[in-house]
Parts: sequence; structure tokens; C-alpha cells
Amino acid sequence: MSRQMKTQAVWLVVGVVALAGVAVFAFVKNQSARPHHAGGAALEDIAKSAETWEPAFPTWVGKQAADFSVLDTTGSKHALSDYRGRDLLVVFWATWCPACNMEIPHLIRLRNAVPEDELGILAISNEQIEHLKQFAEAKGINYTVASLSGTPLPPPFSEVSAIPTTFFMDRSGTIKFTALGMVPLEEAKAILRAQQ
Repeated sequence: MSRQMKTQAVWLVVGVVALAGVAVFAFVKNQSARPHHAGGAALEDIAKSAETWEPAFPTWVGKQAADFSVLDTTGSKHALSDYRGRDLLVVFWATWCPACNMEIPHLIRLRNAVPEDELGILAISNEQIEHLKQFAEAKGINYTVASLSGTPLPPPFSEVSAIPTTFFMDRSGTIKFTALGMVPLEEAKAILRAQQ
């Protein structure tokens, strides 16, 4: 091999190594800039992989939710502020809604997987309490089911126009994420684990 060919071979190897170094640096920098968190994937990544739901109310994410109260199927009053100190899902739904009915088993399994002192699940419908009570018993629902019963809601809850809509709220009562559509169990768990 001539000296010129050896020099070209050396420069080729140096070039390949330099390109590989740049690629590794760019990958590492990109990964460190992304909002990955110890608890799980970034909310943005979870939303991108969703097939049965989409993000909703993005301008409310990071804002404190205004308090309101509803009555559950036993007649007990539930205020959002009662759930401070634990995560909370506020699910707007109806018994006649097919996607809502598909979501029920996921919420039941979520309730079984995460203790009540860590996660509240408040499913709110505009249907009559007695109807909701019978439906919840028939379906084996193990989380809180409540009726609006004419209760006025503050924004953004008053702006819900499609169901199911789920508000994921953190322990301080801040809206962490909102989803329109049926959120499967594993994706709900990932949203709960993710940081804003």
C-alpha cells in the first residue's frame, strides 16, 4: 500500500470516528434536553403514542383547579379540595357513552393498583344519582361516582363538551394533564408517574 493510500485510509478512519462522535454527542444532548423523569416517560411522549385519546385543554395545564363540590351515589359530598395531598382523576362520563363504558374496566384496575390515599378517582356524570348508583353496582365500579345534579362548574370543567374527558390533577390541585377519549390503564399510570 502506498504512503498516499495509507494517509487517505487514516483520514477516512479519523472522519468516521469524528462523525460517530458527533452523532453520539447529538444523541446524548438531545436525550438530556428532553423532559424524561425518573418516574416514567414525558407527558409529550405519552400523548404522541395515544391511540384512543388526545390531549385537551392545554392552556389549563399547570394551573390550579378551582374548587367545586358534587354528590356521590351515597349522598356524600365531594369537593376537589378534599383530595389535596393525593393525585386525582376527575372523569366526566355517562352511562350511555360507549367509550366511557370501555374505560370503566381500566379505571377499576387503576383503583385496584393504586391505593385511595395516593389516588382519588372521581367520575362525574350529569345523570340522576339513583340511575348512577344502579349502574355502578351492576358494573362493579370501585371508585367514586358522582352526579352534577345541576351543580355549576368553574372553568375548565364547565367547558367539557365531549366525553369521556379526564383531568389528571397533582397533589396540590394543579391540573397536570387532560385527555379527551378513553385512556387505557397503562397510559393512565404513565401520566400519573410523569412530571409536568
